[in-house]
Amino acid sequence: MKGNRLYKFEKLCSRTAINALFGNGRSMVAYPLRAVVVLRSSDSVTDNRARFMITVPKKKIRKAVGRVLLRRRIREAYRLNRQIILPQLASAACEVEIAFIYMDKEIADYATIDACMKKLLGKIATQAVIRAEKEVAEDVDN
Repeated sequence: MKGNRLYKFEKLCSRTAINALFGNGRSMVAYPLRAVVVLRSSDSVTDNRARFMITVPKKKIRKAVGRVLLRRRIREAYRLNRQIILPQLASAACEVEIAFIYMDKEIADYATIDACMKKLLGKIATQAVIRAEKEVAEDVDN
């Protein structure tokens, strides 16, 4: 991947993948964002290590303009900070699917969303490293 642009293959849009994500995912919170995450091992070496989706509930933010603004801010924060997670995913040989869910009733400024995104991506990167270490330990035992 060149530069910081978001590609189509990074977006999570399959209905079955989304249902599996919410059915089997683990939740992490850095208020006002919540992330539902599924880590799975990957045998192939691809650039498609992380796929994501963003949800801003209509129940929390009633106006469409506010929901679109928040989606743009969350997408921009992810785009700029995804380099926190990609090296760990590559070294752990795993893929991740993430759903970012906005939880506050007020529209947060970009600095708040950016700080929360960094926390969440750091937590996900830590989980990927822990998963890789467990797999290595299991391989040694066998």
